[in-house]
Amino acid sequence: VVRPERMRANLGLTAGQVVSERLAAHLAPRLGRSAARELLTRASQQAQDSGRPLGQILAELPALAGVVSGAELARLLDPRGYTGAAGALVDRALRE
Repeated sequence: VVRPERMRANLGLTAGQVVSERLAAHLAPRLGRSAARELLTRASQQAQDSGRPLGQILAELPALAGVVSGAELARLLDPRGYTGAAGALVDRALRE
């Protein structure tokens, strides 16, 4: 049985960190891979320590001003359309 409301609640428990891979992939071409990872690591730790959502922490970072808009950040933080590496994994399984 699929319970969408439970799925949303469970995703909400991550405070946005479930999409950190997506954020890293999006920010890497703009900031550099290493800088994007470092920024996300620090922001994730700050979110965890403060109990604030990752998106709120990221929206306040001067390093992201002009790099990603508020609307773009909101889209990237929305787990509903995010499938991670699922497409590549399916393609690989079908080739084997």
